[in-house]
Amino acid sequence: MPLPKSYTYHFLIALLLAVWLIVFLVLIAPFDIAELPIEVRFEIMPMYGLISFLVYMLLIPVQHWGAKKMSKYPIVLETLFITLYNILVLLGSYVYYKSGIVNGDYSFIKFTLEVYYPIFFILLPVIIFGRWFINRKEVPQDSDEIILTGTNKLDILQLKRSDLVCVSSADNYVSVSHLVDDVVRTKLLRTTLKKMELQLPELVKVHRSHLINPIHFKEWKDANTLLLTQTEVPVSKNYKKAVLAMNHSSLKTNDSPLS
Repeated sequence: MPLPKSYTYHFLIALLLAVWLIVFLVLIAPFDIAELPIEVRFEIMPMYGLISFLVYMLLIPVQHWGAKKMSKYPIVLETLFITLYNILVLLGSYVYYKSGIVNGDYSFIKFTLEVYYPIFFILLPVIIFGRWFINRKEVPQDSDEIILTGTNKLDILQLKRSDLVCVSSADNYVSVSHLVDDVVRTKLLRTTLKKMELQLPELVKVHRSHLINPIHFKEWKDANTLLLTQTEVPVSKNYKKAVLAMNHSSLKTNDSPLS
């Protein structure tokens, strides 16, 4: 599976889930919710949607971290994401249900089996479809074509993944070094290094201001500098050991300087 990276898509999915849940609870009013006046439903039910939204968005950085560690996004990680989402929403919903706002009478077991899970299994297809849909929107990781964008309308750079050499922070911009006809060129994009790191998980962070494409690594110039294709970047102490310890990395060489 490709890694679903875009926070925009995830925000839309979380918002869709929250809105769907609120509409379902207020208008469809399953179980004994129908006994409540609609004004009361509008007062207390939106919080369940907010809980769903917050849990989903809080789990996205965890998802990215896990996918980056595994280099891919296996189905087991998707299953784990949905399981964690399910558990955390259940706990948050029950705490709210027992709060002074709702004053629910059900025990945790009864709430879980008779209220939460019937609604969750109705919601589950929406979650699966939404996440499948954003995977289709993502550029496949095995594709060599990537499109980098910034906040300005003209901040667009389309290139081959293999032509990307490194990305460096430059104040409110990032400088993208890439090959054009075998010559390294740079392009400024108004964005952050953190966003580039999320969009391009195959890059290696060697400094708080530099990400490199390991396929362009040539050699260590000295203990604190890497030579890449037609350029060089510094390596900070905070990242050197991690770089050297990377499995299957072209940066891991027996004669790499350690001091």
